[in-house]
Amino acid sequence: MWTLANIITLIRIALIPPFVYFVNEGAFGLALGIFFAASVSDFFDGYVARRFNQHSSVGRLLDPLADKILTTVGYIVLALPRAGIPSIPIWLAALVVGRDVAILLGSLIVFLKARYREFKPSLIGKLNTFAELGLIVSFLALNSTGYLLFLVPYLYWIVATTVIASGLSYLATGVGILRLHSINRSPELLESKQL
Repeated sequence: MWTLANIITLIRIALIPPFVYFVNEGAFGLALGIFFAASVSDFFDGYVARRFNQHSSVGRLLDPLADKILTTVGYIVLALPRAGIPSIPIWLAALVVGRDVAILLGSLIVFLKARYREFKPSLIGKLNTFAELGLIVSFLALNSTGYLLFLVPYLYWIVATTVIASGLSYLATGVGILRLHSINRSPELLESKQL
């Protein structure tokens, strides 16, 4: 477990509490620096794992978990209303977190029913991740400088669109896997395989 790649991932998780603290204090510039460092560490742990062959089952679980915790906590803390401190809409944070919970539950259902575990991010899913991270960075950067704040509401709708589109995409994929599993287990198909 204690590979360099996994240690970098753990550092990313350890950066979350100070990120939350600075957001709550309205110190968006410092929060942005911490969030940027955490995001960059995501690249480095993957690079180290590939470069030094440090792939592990722990790393495969820990890396996406760290990413999801960082993003989820980011949206929740940025949506909390605080006097005199800008926040993102609660509905947007609920949409982002709700999609992730729905995907997690859907993946569990697919695994339990079809024993399928080879889940891979779709193109729209990757675009959604990019949009979600981009909004956090942009929100912190624009509010810390005070420039181009008129762009922020447009970013909300871009994220909302990719959240809904990626959610529907994963739903269609999950339903397709379950249907294929159901067909493969149908009595007629089982009889034909036995002949």
